[in-house]
Amino acid sequence: MAYGDTDVLRAKMSTLELLGYSPERLEDIVVTLDTEYHLIRPLSQRVSQGVFLYLVVDRARADLDAARATMRDVALRIDV
Repeated sequence: MAYGDTDVLRAKMSTLELLGYSPERLEDIVVTLDTEYHLIRPLSQRVSQGVFLYLVVDRARADLDAARATMRDVALRIDV
């Protein structure tokens, strides 16, 4: 799974670069499935190295905004 998600992150980073956006502007990527949200959040201090947090939550039970906020908070506290 990590390999595939790394590809998703790299593809988005490449697309942003082609469009002239700074990689640091990417906060997260949300993949919406029928029953789940998959969230990918690059760690800002390691964005160019492809280091990220990955979270899967149940759509019926999760608050997407709260999940994103929690990931943001965790990413600020992680020292990789």
